Amino acid sequence: MELALFFTRGVSLKTWIESGIFDREKLLYEEHLKRGNFKKIYWLTYGDDDRRLATELKKDGRLHNGIEVVPIPWFFTGRVGRFLYTFLMPIVHSGVFRRADVYKTNQMDGSWTAVLAKWTFKKPLIVRTGFTASLFAKTNARRIFYGIVERFAYRWCDAGVVSSRKDRDYVISKNSRSAPGKIRLIYNYVDTNLFSPSCRDAVYVDRIVFVGRLTPQKNIPNLIAAMSGTDMTLDIYGAGEEETALKAHAKAMKARVNFMGVVPNAELPSVLSRYRYYVLPSRYEGMPKTLLEAMACGLVCIGTNVDGINEVIEDDVTGFLARGTDSPEILEAIMRAVNSDDKSISERATQRILRDFSLEAFVEKELQIMERFSA
Repeated sequence: MELALFFTRGVSLKTWIESGIFDREKLLYEEHLKRGNFKKIYWLTYGDDDRRLATELKKDGRLHNGIEVVPIPWFFTGRVGRFLYTFLMPIVHSGVFRRADVYKTNQMDGSWTAVLAKWTFKKPLIVRTGFTASLFAKTNARRIFYGIVERFAYRWCDAGVVSSRKDRDYVISKNSRSAPGKIRLIYNYVDTNLFSPSCRDAVYVDRIVFVGRLTPQKNIPNLIAAMSGTDMTLDIYGAGEEETALKAHAKAMKARVNFMGVVPNAELPSVLSRYRYYVLPSRYEGMPKTLLEAMACGLVCIGTNVDGINEVIEDDVTGFLARGTDSPEILEAIMRAVNSDDKSISERATQRILRDFSLEAFVEKELQIMERFSA
């Protein structure tokens, strides 16, 4: 069996590498290949130099030889060209789509390309999303756009895979005629061989770590304000549009904050191993991978009581939940975590990850779906 994976519209292999998520994203597909679930997997990307990058990665032993990167042709580069390519990809790479037995999307944006390929070559399509785009849209125009794309994709796919109960319920409610019976819940996975308590080393008991994008969604200004009320240091790993403003805010609040930059996912276990506490103060989430990774490593995790986070953290059982997203509420949760003497909280968190969020569980569930429709 062969699989064709559609990258998110505009995303390239280079994007994955530069953003530090390449090692995490490739893991699922390499595991499928190692198990013999697929003999070849095609990555259809939006980088015209991605084939060369893939060759270099394979020479360095960083990419499985069973993965074939299919880049966007150079003459489609540019904003208009890339958009046009989303409609012409099935024609440009018809050979790939004829050979593949099943198609899969990585996210919702650009999923219409996969539907067009399904129509053309009569192959089964799995629409997978790590988050529901219409819920995360920042403007009404984008919310309407993604709502239309989602209805179209779920109408024509053979199965839809979402990563949280909230997303499943929302998708079904918005697509009541086409989605029921199609939507499957498979939680995001963690490489529990890489992210585990055994990787722990020296622990910073007087620091808290945050890992993620520096965007309004993550609510970092309120986290910094909360940290100003403690004697602890906040180490922030990541980059994003708010970085400059956050540095100024930390200075104004006289909070102890270190901006550590982006770290590749493969190096994250050694980073997390230095800390005792992890915090995710988001205003909303889908199914946050860095939270899962921190729990797998045995950190005491603190989060806000919002969808996505509260589906993973059970307050005072597998972590600590702030009662809201404002700084006093975040501070209260931090202090509860720091002052807690319940040593079993991190152990229960790790067991939860092993039970429900392992790579092995994800691979098995995804394969079952694909085999059902590709038989």
